[in-house]
Amino acid sequence: MTRVFVPVDSAAVSVGAEGVAQALAANDDVTVVRTGSRGMLWLEPLVEVETPEGRVGYPRATAAAVPRILSGEAESIGIVDEFPWLARQHRVSFARVGVIAPTDLAAYETEGG
Repeated sequence: MTRVFVPVDSAAVSVGAEGVAQALAANDDVTVVRTGSRGMLWLEPLVEVETPEGRVGYPRATAAAVPRILSGEAESIGIVDEFPWLARQHRVSFARVGVIAPTDLAAYETEGG
């Protein structure tokens, strides 16, 4: 089962995140996790696909691009945690924003909360 992370905040929703999440959820082998934004609003909706190497980010995702995203053929920014804008930050209060679903207590505990 592939886990895919889609932001649910207003910035991402305003540019189509709901349609992307619905298109992803229509795939039986995909689990959609709704998160907050990582803060890179110019890339929203930024969809992240969990891989063994890390979460790969697909910027400005659309419902039409979902098949290419799931096959890894869509344009990506690479591993999101290594993206220069994010990698140079030291997040304290917002360390888990965009990483876990905000209402998932088990994920919060797993991430050290």
